[in-house]
Amino acid sequence: MKLPRVTGALLVLGTLLAPLPAFAERNESRQWTLNMKDAELRDLVSEVGEITGKTMVLDPRMSGKVTVQSSSALDQAGIYSLFLTVLRSQGYAALDQGDRVLIVPVADAKTKASGSEQAADDEFVTEVIPLRNATSAEVAAVLRPLVAVDAYVAPSSSSNALVVTDSASNVGRIRSLVRELDSAGERAFSTLGLKHAWATDLAATLTESVNQGSGAPAGARAIADARSNRLILVGPSQAREQMATLARQLDVPGNANDGTRVVRLHHTDAKQLADLLSGIGKRMEVGNGGKEGRAGSILISADESQNALVLMAEPAQLATLDAVIAQLDRPRAQVLVEAAIVEVSGDINDALGVQWAGRGGDAAGSIQFGGSGLTIGSLLGTLQDGKRPTLPDGGVIGVGSGHFAALVTALSSDSNNNLLSTPSLLTLDNEPAEILVGQNVPFQTGSYTTDAAGANNPFTTVERRDIGVTLKVTPHINEGNSLRLKVEQESSELAAAPPGITTSDAITNKRAIKSTILADNGQIIVIGGLIKDNVKTQVSKVPLLGDIPLIGGLFRSTKEVTEKTNLMVFLRPTLLRTSEESGELGQRKYNDLRNLRSNDRGPSGLLLPSDPRQLFDNDGGQVLDMRGAKGR
Repeated sequence: MKLPRVTGALLVLGTLLAPLPAFAERNESRQWTLNMKDAELRDLVSEVGEITGKTMVLDPRMSGKVTVQSSSALDQAGIYSLFLTVLRSQGYAALDQGDRVLIVPVADAKTKASGSEQAADDEFVTEVIPLRNATSAEVAAVLRPLVAVDAYVAPSSSSNALVVTDSASNVGRIRSLVRELDSAGERAFSTLGLKHAWATDLAATLTESVNQGSGAPAGARAIADARSNRLILVGPSQAREQMATLARQLDVPGNANDGTRVVRLHHTDAKQLADLLSGIGKRMEVGNGGKEGRAGSILISADESQNALVLMAEPAQLATLDAVIAQLDRPRAQVLVEAAIVEVSGDINDALGVQWAGRGGDAAGSIQFGGSGLTIGSLLGTLQDGKRPTLPDGGVIGVGSGHFAALVTALSSDSNNNLLSTPSLLTLDNEPAEILVGQNVPFQTGSYTTDAAGANNPFTTVERRDIGVTLKVTPHINEGNSLRLKVEQESSELAAAPPGITTSDAITNKRAIKSTILADNGQIIVIGGLIKDNVKTQVSKVPLLGDIPLIGGLFRSTKEVTEKTNLMVFLRPTLLRTSEESGELGQRKYNDLRNLRSNDRGPSGLLLPSDPRQLFDNDGGQVLDMRGAKGR
């Protein structure tokens, strides 16, 4: 299917689920996404006309640019409704005249608008509203303050009707008010503007107050126009005066504290909670019925310096927000995560080789292998120069005479490496934590000898990276004593540089684990590991001679390397729900450190006090020198 060509807009045509026989039905099932940035208003009219199939007649004075973005696909009706809204925001109105749509300034639309049957909400329409009981002139005088500046309300005395020109949605609102006023019969009515109180709140109160008692006038009531925040008072003169007096008494500024509240938080971050409550506040405004005329919306602001919230809303809304804050501002449990990274590695090296050299007359030859790090040729050359040779590790046996020499090298080595790292960290529930124990190592990333102008200006660029043991954990406490842990653990170290590798080509050994696990309180679990066996065998020999049974070993060199690595990472999470548990943990860890220092340094070493509080009570935190102390 070919997409329609668009100028200044992106129109994405939705795919049809099934072909339909009629073109009109197919067109209605299409959907478009309209995105225009700084596009000419005339281009928008042209594109909407192509989509809807309507003939658009533009006023010659029409100009301006618009930016329109629709986040979801819209059908023909949706595109047209969006189009009418954009026009109204630019001061233009669309008048549907059947075979064409006339686009004119709003000021001219009053005299050209058509009927309101099946009109879109934002489409400018004219409607004649007949009256049965009330007088059109009186009703028009009441309604004029309630309509927009660019709208039109006029009485028709001959037919006792009202002529109203406005958007279709506003005409519907005015029609409802006219029916209320017209049902009042012979009773008169008047309007009253409010400055502080809400018309929708006072209307019910005034109606109830004026109708109390046996002598209350029949049918007296107050009608609220939420858009203009005005009251329409209906009834006899005495009843209307009574309602107006009461309304003026109630229309006073409220107590400043009624709609404002400062809440100091004890356990929760003010900024994070303000972001959460702002979303709730928007839903509360929508849930309030979407009443127009509400000048005050819910305002939630965070004072990070005092960790407090400033709330501005109606009293009922403040009560709801207070209840939510009370539920959220509670102490959170802490989680101690202890890790044990255990690595056991070892390697076994076995090497055995025999090398030969001989000379007779004008001929000379040798059988040599470099796997041992020493060749018979280099050894004989060193001895001939009268120098002392450097011998490799292991056993080296050399025999020879003036015309014959043999060199036997043998080496067997066994190395083991045990590494235990036990990082631990404490964090709040749902809060990430990280610990790094290591070094910040520079790595060369480039070098230059001349600058852009060709001058000799050598320099080297480096990048620093963290090398060591890193543990990142985000705990989530589930129901009961179980936890969900997001864990990232990394162990890295600089490897020994092989021969020929410079410092700029440093090699790092890195082992990393990233996982999400479930564990019970105090449970020790393994989150990952590695078991690696690496066996290398290298054989160097003289062809044919090295394969002879029994004596073939005299013509070959053998080297075997066996490497084993076992790596396991263990975790133990511990819940700390109270301050007492946190204090006990601190004392226990401190005692472990103190005992470790005592065992390492002996009685004459530097000891720590028995109570960790003494670390901070002695001259602003100076460590106590307890040399020679015993049993402390």
